[in-house]
Amino acid sequence: MNKLIPVFILHFSIVFSVNAQQLLKKANSYNGILLTQLTEVKSEQEHERDTSRILYIQNSSKDSLFVYKIAESVVSEAKTYFLTGNSKGLCLTAKSILGDAEILNKLQITFSDTEHAMFINQQDKYVLYPKFYASIKQKVNSNHAVADLFDLLEDYLEDYSIRDIYPTLLSENKARWDRIIQHAKITTPRNQSDLKDTWNYKYQYNNQSKLASVKATSAEETHFSKKMSYINSSTVKMDIYRNTEDRQILSRKIIYNPLKNNQLNITDQVEETGLNKETMLITKIDKRNIGQVKSLHLSNMEIKKIIKQLK
Repeated sequence: MNKLIPVFILHFSIVFSVNAQQLLKKANSYNGILLTQLTEVKSEQEHERDTSRILYIQNSSKDSLFVYKIAESVVSEAKTYFLTGNSKGLCLTAKSILGDAEILNKLQITFSDTEHAMFINQQDKYVLYPKFYASIKQKVNSNHAVADLFDLLEDYLEDYSIRDIYPTLLSENKARWDRIIQHAKITTPRNQSDLKDTWNYKYQYNNQSKLASVKATSAEETHFSKKMSYINSSTVKMDIYRNTEDRQILSRKIIYNPLKNNQLNITDQVEETGLNKETMLITKIDKRNIGQVKSLHLSNMEIKKIIKQLK
C-alpha cells in the first residue's frame, strides 16, 4: 500500500500540472478583429477620402478589450476597456495604453434584482425584461464580459464618450435586437454649462419580438431615435437621429450585412447649426477575424505585420 502512495502522488501531480498548463494556456489566449474603414467626406469646403483601421483584441475571459486605432499604418490611439468588481459593484474603466496611461473614463455599474434593472453611475437606469435580466447580469456582473455590456449599451455609447466601439461588429451576439430592454432613463451633462438633461428611452418591438424602434425624449425635445428594418434574413437597416444640444444634428442610415464580411455601410448627414455647415460622410466598414494573436499589448511593428499578412 505504501508503495502505491508515491505513484498516486506522481500521477496526481502530472494531471494537476497538465490541467494547470491547459488553464494557463486558455487564460493567455487572445483573439483579434480588424476593421477596415473607408470614409468619404463631402461638404462645400472639402471632399476627402480616408482609410483607417481599428484593431480589437480580446482575452479569452473577455473581461478586457484593447482597441488600437490605426491611421496611415501608425497607431494613432490605443486604449483598453476592462471590467472589475469592487465593494461598490462593477466598474468599466477606459484607460489609455499610450504615454502616461491615464484613466480616460470610469462607469460604476450595479444591478437590482427586484427591479430587473442595471444602473450606471447610480443615475442612469436600464429596466430589462425578466427573461433576459438574469442572463445579462451573469455575463456582465459575474463574467465581466465587456462586449456583452457594449451590446446592451449600443445606443448610449456616445453619451458615455465611447466612440471607437461598433458593437454590431465586435461581438457575435445574434440576439442583440431581441426584446431585452423595456425602457431606460439617462442623464447627460451639457458641454458648455453645468446643466444636465434627462432622457426617457422608450422601446417598441415587432411581432417577432425584434426591436422596431427606440426613442429618447424629454419634455422639450427628442435626443435620439432609431428605426429598425429587417429587409431579409441577411440585411438589417437602421435609421438614426441624434441631436446634441441643438449644436449638432446627425441623421444616419446604416445597412448591416453579416454575410458580406460582416459589413457596415453608414451614411451620415451632419448639420452643425451654429456654424451653418452641413457635411456628408459615407463610410464602409469591413470586419476580418484574424484569430489568435500573441498578446493584448502589441507594438506598432507587430500591428503592421498583422495588417500586411491580411492583404
